[in-house]
Amino acid sequence: MITLVKAQVWKYKSIEDSTSVTLADGVTVLVGKNESGKTAFLEALHKAMPLGTAKFDYVSDYPRKDLVRYRPQHTEGNYQKVVELTFKIEKELADKVNSEVFERTEIVKSGTIFTRTTTIANTSTIGFSLDEKKAIDVLKRPLADLEHTEDVFSSSETLYDIVTNIENLGLPPDNKLAKFAHKWRERDKGNGWGLIDGYIWRSYLSPALPKFFYFDDYKILKGKINLPALQHREANNQLNDADETAQGLLQLAGTSLKELMSDEGYETAKAKLEAIGLDITQKIFNFWKQNQDLDVEFDLKTDAKDVAPYNNGVNLYIRIKNRRHGVTVPFDQRSKGFIWFFSFLVWFDAVQSRAGTRDALILLLDEPGLNLHALAQADLLDYIRELSKKHQIIYTTHSPFMVNSAHLENVRVVEDRIKEGTKITAELAGSSDESVFPLQAALGYSIAQNLFIAKKNILVEGPADLILLQHIGTLLESMGKQGIGEAILVPVGGLDKLATFIALLGSNKLKIIVLHDRASSPHQKLEEMIQQKLIERKRVLDFSMFFDHPVSEADIEDLLPSEIYIDAFNTAYTKEMASVMLAANDLGTHPRMVERINQWLKKNKISLLQHGGFNHYRVAQAVLPKLTANALKQDDIARFEKLFNRINSVL
Repeated sequence: MITLVKAQVWKYKSIEDSTSVTLADGVTVLVGKNESGKTAFLEALHKAMPLGTAKFDYVSDYPRKDLVRYRPQHTEGNYQKVVELTFKIEKELADKVNSEVFERTEIVKSGTIFTRTTTIANTSTIGFSLDEKKAIDVLKRPLADLEHTEDVFSSSETLYDIVTNIENLGLPPDNKLAKFAHKWRERDKGNGWGLIDGYIWRSYLSPALPKFFYFDDYKILKGKINLPALQHREANNQLNDADETAQGLLQLAGTSLKELMSDEGYETAKAKLEAIGLDITQKIFNFWKQNQDLDVEFDLKTDAKDVAPYNNGVNLYIRIKNRRHGVTVPFDQRSKGFIWFFSFLVWFDAVQSRAGTRDALILLLDEPGLNLHALAQADLLDYIRELSKKHQIIYTTHSPFMVNSAHLENVRVVEDRIKEGTKITAELAGSSDESVFPLQAALGYSIAQNLFIAKKNILVEGPADLILLQHIGTLLESMGKQGIGEAILVPVGGLDKLATFIALLGSNKLKIIVLHDRASSPHQKLEEMIQQKLIERKRVLDFSMFFDHPVSEADIEDLLPSEIYIDAFNTAYTKEMASVMLAANDLGTHPRMVERINQWLKKNKISLLQHGGFNHYRVAQAVLPKLTANALKQDDIARFEKLFNRINSVL
C-alpha cells in the first residue's frame, strides 16, 4: 500500500552523494563494474530501515577520508544525513484513511508523497503533511449544528488549538464537542507533529511502511543438517544464515523441526519424507529449467561414525537424484549454480513468514545468480518477476543476462567517479563504456533474438543479397507470382559464418534455408554440416540452380540482366571513375559478373576499395530503381520465380 519511489544516499563508504535514484514499482536493476558502489548503496538502504538489527556505525560507515573531520560534529549531535527515502501512498491505503477518518472525503490523495530521512546515528525524521485547513473543514461537518462549533472552529487554524478551545469551554463529557476533543487529545502523542498529521502517520502510514530485506551469498543451504544442533541454536537465538535457510526449507516442505524429530514408525516417517521431496521438487523445478531430470530426496538417520555434531542424534540428509543417470548425490555436491538457486528459492518462497513478520518488504539482492549459466539466469529472472508481484525488488548485477532488455527503463547505472564517489543514474549518455557494457550486451542479445523470431529463415551471405531478393520478391508478388512469402532474410556476413548461424537458428527449432553464391567447388564447411546432419541438403541452395542451362558458378548478380547491372555500376561509381564507363564488351568470359567487373577494374588499374574490387551493396542500391516489371524480361522473371518457388517448397 506504500511504494518506494526514490532513494538518495550521502556519505556512506564510497558514496558522497548517490544523486536521487528513481525506483521502479516492480524491479529496479543496478548495473556497474566491480567496486563501483552497488553493494554500498544496497547496504545503506538496508540499514536505514532494516528487517532485523542492522544499524549504521559512523566509524566504519562514514567515508574514511573524511572521518577525522566529521567526528567532532557527530559527538556534538549534529548527525550526518545518510539516506532519504521517498514513498508514495497507493490508492488502497489512501481510500482507507479517507473512509475511516475523513468521512470518505479525499484528504489523502492517491499518489501522495512523503519522505523518511535517516542519519548515521540511526535517528530518523518524517517529511509528511496534509492540507490541515481542508481536513478541519471535513472534521467540522458532523459538528456543524452544535452550539459553540462555529466559535471554536473559526477562531483557530490548527486542530490542536481547536481541541484546546473546546476543552476550555468546560463542557460535560457526553457533549459531542467534548467527545470530539477527547478523541483527538487521546491521539496526540506530541513529538512536534500536528494532531492530524501525527495521527495519520502513527495509525496508518508507519504500520504500512515497508522494511528492507537483504540477501547475499551467505544464506546457502547445507546438504546435511543435524536436527538436535539446529534445535539448540534455535532455542538460544543463535541461528546462522544457513540455519535460517534450513528453516525455510522445512517451511517450504510444510513440516517443522519438532515434527521431524518426533518418534514415529518407519512407514509414517518415510511417507512424510517422500511427500516432502515431491513437494519441494515440484516447487523448485517449476523455475529451474536447466535439468528437469532431477528429484529432491530426504532421509533421516543417525551416524555415530560421522564428525561432530553429525555423530549425535538425527541428521536430515538432502540428496538430489538424477533420473537420467540413476544416481543420487548429496545436495552440496551439485553445481554451485544449482545450490545457489535452490537456496535462493527456499529462502524466498515464503519470505513474509520466513522473516517472521507481517510488514511489507522490499527485497535487496546483491549480485544474485553469479554462478548460474546464462539460461539459468533467465530462470532466475522469471522467479524475480514472480516475487515482484508481492514485493518491490532492487538488485545489483554486472551480467547482461540478468538485465531484462524489454525493461531497460528500470536499469540504473552505478559508477565510482574520481573526486565524486559513487553516482547512480538512469542517464546512459554520460556513463562509461565499461559501466554500460552489460546493457549493450543485453541489447545485442535481444536484437539477435528478435532477428530470429520468424519460423522460416533464409540465410544469405550479405546485405546486397538481402535487398535484391526483397525487392524482386515484392515485385513478383505485385505481379501475382510467388515471392518470399512469410520467411525473413538473414544476412550472415559470408559463407564462413554460416555454420554459427545454422547452429544458433537450428537450436531455436526454426526452419532455415541457406541461399549462397556458387563457386567453382562446393563449400567445405557446408558439406561438413550436411554430412553431420546439422542441415538437410535440400535446404542448401545456390544461385546456379535457377538457370535453364548448367552453370559452374553464380552469384545473385548473375540472375539479373547484365546490361541493367552494368548501368547500375556506372551510376554508383560515376564520381570515382570520372569519364571512364564500363561497357558489356569490356568484360571477359568469367562465369560470374562480379568477377568480370573485378578483373576489368584490375586491368584498368582502377582502385575503388583499398584491397581491390567494389562495394556490392552500393551497386545493389543503385540497381533497385532500375529493376521494374517493364525492365525485366520474361526469362529474368522466370528465374526468380523458380528460385522463390523452390524456397517455399522447402520451407
